[in-house]
Amino acid sequence: MAGMLDQLVDVMKEQTERHNELHGLSLEEKDAIIKNDIDALQNLVSLKNMVIAQNNRLEKQRISLVKDIADVMAHKSNDISLADLIAIITNAADQEKLREAGAGLRAAVERLKEINDINKSLLESSIEFVEYSLNALRSTISPEPPEYPRRPTIGGEGNGAGTFDTKR
Repeated sequence: MAGMLDQLVDVMKEQTERHNELHGLSLEEKDAIIKNDIDALQNLVSLKNMVIAQNNRLEKQRISLVKDIADVMAHKSNDISLADLIAIITNAADQEKLREAGAGLRAAVERLKEINDINKSLLESSIEFVEYSLNALRSTISPEPPEYPRRPTIGGEGNGAGTFDTKR
């Protein structure tokens, strides 16, 4: 059981590292959004996807370990939280390891959420600007050919001469 707890702590610490890595990539992404550097954005999205895939693997491993520990502790619930797990563990040192790992992971997730919210806002602003620009362009482009004023005739107003006509 102690081995599973140590594995769980290790997995949570590795998840924290992956979240911190995503945070760093998201900071770079923010700069790329501000600079409108599409190539850098594409590269960062690719790197983030790789880190997310690693984190998804770790998350599955973490869930499996928590379930296994709950089974060993004869806990009936299939959906057990970290607080519940800490409550059913009797060893104070193990409880503290789990608390620290959980706090580190929570802090990393919060930092990542904050920068992602900023990036989301920047992207939405960029999209709004692009839409505004497109609408401005569309309003200047008429779908029909322009109409020119008719040239006055002899019986109508004026003498029938246009702007570029000259008298000799």
